[in-house]
Amino acid sequence: MITSTSYAWPGKVVLVVEDDLSSLMLLKAILTKTGVRIIVAEDGESAVEIIRSQLKVDMVLMDIKLKGINGLEATKQIKRILPNLPVIAQTACAISGDMERCYDAGCNAYLTKPLSSAKLLETMDYYFRRSVARELMEIINNN
Repeated sequence: MITSTSYAWPGKVVLVVEDDLSSLMLLKAILTKTGVRIIVAEDGESAVEIIRSQLKVDMVLMDIKLKGINGLEATKQIKRILPNLPVIAQTACAISGDMERCYDAGCNAYLTKPLSSAKLLETMDYYFRRSVARELMEIINNN
């Protein structure tokens, strides 16, 4: 059985974009045990501003159904600023075409609510490992 204690990412910063309090509390409960620093944005506009502020963020967990700028538009804007930043879409409305729209907007992964903690952690681990591999390749190529 996979638990959040199986994963440890101290020093990593995760931007959680979520406007539903119960979903936010669940995400915090899952992520707290992993050692990540959690930054919260309640809407897409705030998420984009956090990224624009040059604050170090290693990953974004993006709710798609948000007031104002929705998660898809926020992801497009974030990817223009930081194209390699992993964005994991999370949505309660899994209707036909949603997954494709998320990927078209620039999301790297797509998860449906209610979230499976195991699937969330596995997905996050995959993208954290990819970013480490990319950083190592950049170091090797620059030497």
